Amino acid sequence: MKKLVSVITILTLSVFLVSCKGSTSGGVSVNLTGSWSGSWRSSTGQTGSLTASFSQSGATFSGPATIYNSNCFGYEYATGTLSGSTVKIGISSNAIIFNGSVSGSTISGNYYVYTTACAGDAGTFVLRR
Repeated sequence: MKKLVSVITILTLSVFLVSCKGSTSGGVSVNLTGSWSGSWRSSTGQTGSLTASFSQSGATFSGPATIYNSNCFGYEYATGTLSGSTVKIGISSNAIIFNGSVSGSTISGNYYVYTTACAGDAGTFVLRR
């Protein structure tokens, strides 16, 4: 009887461990690597498009990004972090910060400009892969 209980316990634990969806990349299950494009909208009503090409390593990612139709930004370099589905992207040495969330192949959220002639501007953005 003890052998049967031991076998059942081992089988139950094995099934449990196999069914866990663990990650080998430090707990990060979202992959942002690739090309993204989308749009931004300022609280002033100004709009433009965005493109980015990210490479990811664990919970950090980076790559070139272009902000079109902006008076203060153009072709820039982006760095970011990922925590669960929460994304933080800094562009142009964090002159502008995009805070958002990932859902499937979409990143969306809000941005705020901290420096440059556009300081104080804020709005929304969306990027799609």
